[in-house]
Amino acid sequence: MENNRILQGVLGLLLGYNVVFFTAHLKGKARALAEVLAEVQSLLNIFELIAVMVLFVDLVLRFDHIESRWQVPRVAAVGLCLTGMLFKWFILYLHLSYLVD
Repeated sequence: MENNRILQGVLGLLLGYNVVFFTAHLKGKARALAEVLAEVQSLLNIFELIAVMVLFVDLVLRFDHIESRWQVPRVAAVGLCLTGMLFKWFILYLHLSYLVD
């Protein structure tokens, strides 16, 4: 049970980070967020990759042990985290290649 709580906490943190990221982009505050995270961006990306991989592997291996009412929301949440990570990497690539200001 303790591992499940840790994984739920990691999932909650990733969803919160994605909400902050997308809210900043929608409100036009992306530059301020990028300046705040500039020092730790690469480390944050590595941690996010590890967390998303762990959540995905956990979802695949323990899918039958998740209550049926939580299966679809769990799959959607992990999918949102994976999609958000890929989107952030794409935005980072655009910034690093000077294609976007």
